[in-house]
Amino acid sequence: MPETPMPEPFEVTMLVETFVNDEHRNAQRFDNRTLLDQSGVYDLHTLAAKIYALGFKDGRVAESVRENGVRQRERDAARAVAESPDLETGEQ
Repeated sequence: MPETPMPEPFEVTMLVETFVNDEHRNAQRFDNRTLLDQSGVYDLHTLAAKIYALGFKDGRVAESVRENGVRQRERDAARAVAESPDLETGEQ
């Protein structure tokens, strides 16, 4: 028995199932379509979960980079204020 696939969001699951159902309907209507078996459906869900996980990971990395940038700018601003008393009081 195959491993349990990685979880995929409900919307992704529904997109895969809709695609599979469309392919099954098309296989009945057209000679040039091949019916997707349960193993193929399982593999398709596994692929969708992997793609989703990669996108989720990339989104987390991007958010981390943005957060690091915010913290660095805050540190730079605090350092600039500490090094220049004129910036703290607003005097010139």
